[in-house]
Amino acid sequence: MAPEYLAHGLLTEKADVYSFGVLLLEIVTGTQNNRNKNSELSDSLIIAAWKHFREGTTDEIFDSNLMLQNYNNRKSIKNDILRVVHVGLLCTQELPSLRPAMSTALEMLSKKDENLPAPTNPPFVDEKNMELNYIFEDILHPLNATSSFSIASMSHSDFCP
Repeated sequence: MAPEYLAHGLLTEKADVYSFGVLLLEIVTGTQNNRNKNSELSDSLIIAAWKHFREGTTDEIFDSNLMLQNYNNRKSIKNDILRVVHVGLLCTQELPSLRPAMSTALEMLSKKDENLPAPTNPPFVDEKNMELNYIFEDILHPLNATSSFSIASMSHSDFCP
C-alpha cells in the first residue's frame, strides 16, 4: 500500500501508481511484497530491489523462471527487465509528487530508447522506526495540490430488529 494511504488514509492516482510499481517488482522477482516469515530482519521487496539497484546487482533478484539463459538475445531481455525494475522503483518513490503519472509509467516501459530519471529512496528505507521521511504536501498546502484525493473512512453500525 502507498505510504500516504497508510499514514493518512488518502487515495490518490499516485497511490495507484505506487501499487503498479509494486506489481512490476513482484512480476520481475517472482516474489510477493511481504516479509519473509522466517526472518525478522529481511527487507521488503521494494527495499531489496532498491538496494540491489543502487549496488548494480539488480539481476540477482530476477525470477529464475524468466530463464534468461535460453534466449538468444539475453542482453536485450536483461535490459528490458532492468527497465521494468527501474520503472517499478520510480513508481514506488516516497514522495507522491516524484512518482510518474500512470500514462508516463506505461510510456517509460514501451519507449526503450529514452533515458529514465534516477529514482529516489522508497518509503521506509529506515524500517526500524517505519517513519515517512517527508511531510505530505497536499495536506499542508491543499490549495497548491496538483492531484485530487479523497479520505477513506469507514463506519460501523449494528442492526438490531
